[in-house]
Amino acid sequence: MTILVTGANGFLGARLVRRLIANGEGPLRLLVRKGSQSEALDTICAMAGAGQVERLTGSLDSVEQAALALRDVTLVYHLAATMRGSAASVFRGTLQTSRHLLEAATQQPRPPKVVLVSSFSVYATADLPAGTLIDESTAMESRPSLRDVYAHAKIEQERLFRDYHSRHRLPLAVVRPGVVFGPGHAHPSNRVGIGPRAGLFLLLGGRNILPLTHVDNCAEAIRFVAGHAAFEGDQYNVVDDGNVDCRRYLQEYRTSRARFLIAPVPRTLLMWASSINSALHRLSRRRIPEWFSPYR
Repeated sequence: MTILVTGANGFLGARLVRRLIANGEGPLRLLVRKGSQSEALDTICAMAGAGQVERLTGSLDSVEQAALALRDVTLVYHLAATMRGSAASVFRGTLQTSRHLLEAATQQPRPPKVVLVSSFSVYATADLPAGTLIDESTAMESRPSLRDVYAHAKIEQERLFRDYHSRHRLPLAVVRPGVVFGPGHAHPSNRVGIGPRAGLFLLLGGRNILPLTHVDNCAEAIRFVAGHAAFEGDQYNVVDDGNVDCRRYLQEYRTSRARFLIAPVPRTLLMWASSINSALHRLSRRRIPEWFSPYR
């Protein structure tokens, strides 16, 4: 009856482990990469009772390693993903590792239930009218190559898990958190803008509402889903109550941090600059990075 948590030492993963320990769930197996920072996880694991937590130093870099992590496991919380770096590293750390986990899971005598922690970034929102409500029925992005690398990888990751669910009847539930925030999260969401750098923050989100979820609320929601989901490929958005827009969020962040200037960027200017950036990206044969695009 072992529960495996991948990405256990991440911002959200560590909070999920805390919730699982507090509720006496387990035994838990926490997969942690060699050399990764795990001070927060050390503190959390000190709360656990004898035999409740097993720390497994390893990775999902092969099917064999994934099979080792899955030994006697009945439930997997899969949070491991690479969020930044080159396109190759993000895809390798998100997709390749996921494929190894899925291959190992389908080779088990009885495949474990899997809770995949996905992202709001999988939704196709670029062509929706302003003010459209996003819910679980909103279509997934059909043009992931036009998005940033992280969004592209998460879209393909969810498609991969759904493919294994369809072909191998792998029990699957998908959780899509909104913008996760809370203590220990150093910078504002890139949905808000860029910065602060050199005392300046470029506010790109204007008055757009943020789908905020506090990290502790999100962790509890993930745990709740595992206990109540049908595991038929069902999906669940996680967003806290209340409406907070980008401008207010940034002002609250500035109050709790060092002072910096906020420079609102009008949408017209942002779209114009994005078009120029995309054109230069194409003309330079991708030597100039595409930081923005009109679609993105």
